[in-house]
Amino acid sequence: MDPKTIAENWLHTFGLAAYKGDVAAVVETFAQDGFLRDLLVFTWDLRTLAGHDKITAHLGPTLAPAHLSHFALDISPALAPEFITDGPFAGGVGAGFVFDMPRRRGQGYVRLLRDATTGAWRAVAVCVLVAELKGHEERGPEPGVYVAALYSGIQPKRKCADARTVGAGQSGLNAAARLEQLSVPTLVVEKAARVGDQWRARYPTLSLHSIRNFSHLAYQAFPSTWPEFAPRDKMADWLEQYTVTQDLIVWTSSKIMPGAQYDPASQRWSVTVNRNGTHVTLQPAHIVCAIGSTGPPHIPDVADQDVFRGKVMHSGAYAGGQPFVGRHAVVVGACQSSADICQDLAFRGAASVTMVQRSSTCVVDITTPTGDERAGYPVGLPTEAADMRNFSVPLKLARREALKANAAKWERERVVHAKLKTSGLKLNMGRDGSGPLFLAYERLGGTRMSTQFSAGWDVGLADYIESGRVKVKQGVELKRFTADGVTFTDDSTLKADLVLFATGWRDVRENLKEIFGNEVIDTAGPAWGLDDEDEICGCFRPTGYPGFWYCMGDLATVRFGSRQLTSHNKPFIVDVTNYYISVHTSARSQDCKEVYGHDNLTAVGVDHFRGQASRHIESVPSVYHDARTDIAERALMHEELNRLEKEVADLLHQ
Repeated sequence: MDPKTIAENWLHTFGLAAYKGDVAAVVETFAQDGFLRDLLVFTWDLRTLAGHDKITAHLGPTLAPAHLSHFALDISPALAPEFITDGPFAGGVGAGFVFDMPRRRGQGYVRLLRDATTGAWRAVAVCVLVAELKGHEERGPEPGVYVAALYSGIQPKRKCADARTVGAGQSGLNAAARLEQLSVPTLVVEKAARVGDQWRARYPTLSLHSIRNFSHLAYQAFPSTWPEFAPRDKMADWLEQYTVTQDLIVWTSSKIMPGAQYDPASQRWSVTVNRNGTHVTLQPAHIVCAIGSTGPPHIPDVADQDVFRGKVMHSGAYAGGQPFVGRHAVVVGACQSSADICQDLAFRGAASVTMVQRSSTCVVDITTPTGDERAGYPVGLPTEAADMRNFSVPLKLARREALKANAAKWERERVVHAKLKTSGLKLNMGRDGSGPLFLAYERLGGTRMSTQFSAGWDVGLADYIESGRVKVKQGVELKRFTADGVTFTDDSTLKADLVLFATGWRDVRENLKEIFGNEVIDTAGPAWGLDDEDEICGCFRPTGYPGFWYCMGDLATVRFGSRQLTSHNKPFIVDVTNYYISVHTSARSQDCKEVYGHDNLTAVGVDHFRGQASRHIESVPSVYHDARTDIAERALMHEELNRLEKEVADLLHQ
């Protein structure tokens, strides 16, 4: 049979069972060890279920209330059924599909393998997600002449934000662009003087280690002439121009002051922003923390630092090797930042460079991950389709397949490992042998990357180590400083003019506790790492605290994950209508009055907005699966509307 017929037959069986709410029949379409990845379809969370028993337990209370229907193969060429020719699913069939729900539209991707015993095609992996909310689709390009936005109500919404994104890096800008497309008013708060300064402040050889087609922001791919690995300054400038092309409102030189508080009654925050010396109090309904996945620098406490006549710094403060030409450098740590900095110091002409490795490091050649990226994101394949294929594979399944290929991974890295071993560098393939990808997910957020398991891509350091231009001191730690160097725990010494700690970063939540307090951050839970289902902890999903969200990760992860973050119906579809809220806030805010105009509000009249808002309330997608709770929720919306109506009327007659 051809792949289309195979996929159609499976989808017919799966879709009919789902429509009927027949859990047993749905589960029967999976292989015994198959996986279901549920991204907001059956619950308002991100879940991965492995095996018949767990899938059954998950769907038991959720399948029928979800009311899935109208299953069909995805008609886009990039997601059409096809035979899989390589990798762990070789010989199988992959296919995208779509389906319907009462208030939402769904999308999915399935990978099928033929049962060796029965000959039936069963799903080894199914991913389902919310593609869009009916009535709240992404608005796409603005129609007509752009200046018309000044009179359409769009501009006031941009100035009077209902969601705050903290941080204008890749995560914050991705989230803000998604929210902007959903017409959710959003303000980005960035402490740096310019968007992109977090890149500009780092060492000059910093670059992305993932390819152009894989690593870009939502809605806006890099040009075809872009370098394969984006360098520091180009990446900084790209982030800055992204705020213009995506019409994002960013307050630079701004930071949220300590003491932010959440009011459960109004379901709003009260936060004070220091905007370049002026304090502004804001009351957003939601705060998205996108300040990166690392916290304060981790610098070990080493004795006698005060007697050292050289320079001591953390890798985060390293701005290039030029000041250390002809000097002796000791770099503590053996993962990616250490490798980049050691290579830069040697290239710039340091007299000696020594990398200090305490335990072992997971190192693979840069061609290993980039080869996978090129296969998954070939030129010409739309990013949305590539993301669907890539992220529809549950990480737990990817881990299982990676463990099966452990011996092959060691063999693939044989050449680069041989170069590294000449110096005594010790190597591993991750905590459990699954490789560097899972170390990044498990260890990145708030752990010391120089501890037992750390990871890095070799982008040339192996040659420097093999030639002796970079030396390795293995199995020791710094014991104390001396006037002109360091002493190690084995009592050996080394001359040094620079001691650089590439020892990672502490938990990102340490920074956030200074703003939001221990109770909020402790209740919110972890901001990175993997849970027992191998879903990312905290990010793109409800935290333990209302109105408080995490968004972080590499460019591809946040591009896809921000789609889930903004698909949460309950948080991000404003309680009444975004337009009505913008009228309300425009009347209150002097900053908006000039744009919108009191006269215009008065001429149109409050009744117009009242009618529009009432109609909207009845069309808001249900966020609950039982009617009684849904009715109660809509009643609260009407109460909010009454309150806003009175406040707007009072303001208009001042």
